[in-house]
Amino acid sequence: MYRILIISDSHGMNEEMVKVIGHESADLVVHAGDYGWTVDKMKQYFDYFVDGNNDYDWKSTETFIFANLKFVLLHGDSSWSWNENKWYERLKQIGKEQEADVVIFGHSHKEYIDTTSKPYLINPGSIALPRNSAMRKSYAIMEIDHDKINIAIKYL
Repeated sequence: MYRILIISDSHGMNEEMVKVIGHESADLVVHAGDYGWTVDKMKQYFDYFVDGNNDYDWKSTETFIFANLKFVLLHGDSSWSWNENKWYERLKQIGKEQEADVVIFGHSHKEYIDTTSKPYLINPGSIALPRNSAMRKSYAIMEIDHDKINIAIKYL
């Protein structure tokens, strides 16, 4: 079984994020943007990361293969819509264009998982500045066991 730790929107408030990385056992660690650190510091903690709308030093999109799945990692701000359903459809379309199995994104600071059809969408919420109804900081864990995938949101 493989485990992916998915984090987004830390905005430079990285103490709890570092604790989570140390606490969670993961084979891969990714950040979906708005990290607020230097690229060198991000490389120390993350296998893959992308710039958010508050970062300007790295990449806006990253595509990678892990555990026989193709991932698209992006912040999501370039396809943003106040209509969340339209936004999610745009993100699905980006994933389809890239022939991806999973699209990981952030930007809204609200957790979201859609596994109804591929590409799956995963937004871990914000580990620093949540905007979910409970105002709880969050991140996601994705477990891949052969052809079974489980995605869970965890709260601090």
